[in-house]
Order: sequence, then structure tokens, then C-alpha cells
Amino acid sequence: MFPILFPFFAPLEGSIACGADLRCMTIFCLCNATHRSHSNSDLNGLLYADAMSLPTIWVFGDQLNRGIGALATATPLTHRVLFIESAAKISSQKWHIQRAHFVVASMRKFADELRSAGFQVDYRVVKSMGQGVKDHVREFAPSEIVATEPNSYASRLLAHDLGVRTVSSNQFLCHPSEYQGFLGARKSVKMEDFYRWQRKRLNVLMDSDEPTGGRWNFDEENRQPPPKTGHDRWPVPALYELDEVDEQVLAAVQ
Repeated sequence: MFPILFPFFAPLEGSIACGADLRCMTIFCLCNATHRSHSNSDLNGLLYADAMSLPTIWVFGDQLNRGIGALATATPLTHRVLFIESAAKISSQKWHIQRAHFVVASMRKFADELRSAGFQVDYRVVKSMGQGVKDHVREFAPSEIVATEPNSYASRLLAHDLGVRTVSSNQFLCHPSEYQGFLGARKSVKMEDFYRWQRKRLNVLMDSDEPTGGRWNFDEENRQPPPKTGHDRWPVPALYELDEVDEQVLAAVQ
């Protein structure tokens, strides 16, 4: 085996595939692709065969955190990372322009952060999630694709249908399996009961078995309307200049 030639075997960023399926019955083509080379530190010690067979971590747009799920223990030497920007997902509902901009721009910037950390990142802009996964498999032949449990039921079904292995998510304070323990044999479910169960289980604002300060909540006070005067005491929201990525995303999601 020979050392990998980094500039030539780096992933194609933003590639768009057409006529792709896992049986390779049609011709795979790349359109409007830009090539991003990697530094030697990205694949330090990796041979070409090893690099091509790296397992892939598929990161969804609401999982942009190095500390959760599948990414928590990943390194540039152990995993490649896949992002899929799906036109079908974006057009599936009428998103507020600020929400669409926030999600897509955050994905692109997080992908850049991972590249800077030395990861091989395959960022695909395609028609659908399924197409993105199939195109990635065709190009890189990963030993497996793993993802942190998606947060939506539809995405979990998609991952299952595509043969993606999922690992438990620690993104939220209560995993669905833990919630089943809360439900138990309860005949009725109330938010207040769940809230208190979480406080006790996680030891949040608790003094032994009692709430700190002797009260579980301040709901009655919180139902009061905001003051009619003194609004200028609220802090002014922080504003940031749009960068090149923001401008590109806004043009794409209009």
C-alpha cells in the first residue's frame, strides 16, 4: 500500500450527484463541485486504503456539537464526517427565512470547524437526504455510516431504511428510554410531575428531597404581565455582521 496523495484524494465539497443508486446501474456524475485539498495533518499516518474505508459519521443539522453522540469520541484518524444539505428538506415546509438561514449557515460553519480540526468532511448539497447518503457511499465506500439518534421520527425511519447505525443521543436531559421509566404504570401524565421527577433525578436545585427554597416553582408570579414602564432596562440584543457564508446561504434559501 502507498501513502495517500492528499490533494488528489480529498473529498469533493458541495458535490451534486445525478442518476445515482447503490446498485451502480446508472452513471455517476459530479456537477458544480469544488475541490478542497487537505493538509498532511488531516490524514497523518493514514494510507489510501485505510482512508477510503474509514467509517462515516452523518451529522444532522440539529446536532452541531462535538460533545454529543457519535461525534463525542471521533477523531480525524477514526472517522470521516458527512453533512447533507437537502433541497427537499428545506422546501418541505414554509420555513421563516431567519430559521432557514440559521440552520443551513450553522451546518456550513460547523463543517468548516471540523475541517480546521483535521477531519475529512464530505458536505453535500443534493436533492434529498437519501441521495446524499447513496452518493457518499459510492464515492467513499465507508466501512459503515453511523449517526447520533435523529431527533425526528421521520429521520429515524430514514436512517433505518438507509442502513445507518444509530447511537444513543445525550443531547437532551431526558432520553426516551429514561422517559419510559418515568411513565411506568402512571394512569395520567402531568408536566408538573415530570418536572419534579427530573429535578430529583438530576439533583437540580434540590436540598436532599426538597426543592431549594421550599418551593417547586413560581408559576403564579410568572403569570403576571410584564411591567408597563421601565422597558429600557432590558439588554439590547447582540448584532453581528453577516459573513460570506451567511450571504451565500441567504441567496440559496430565498
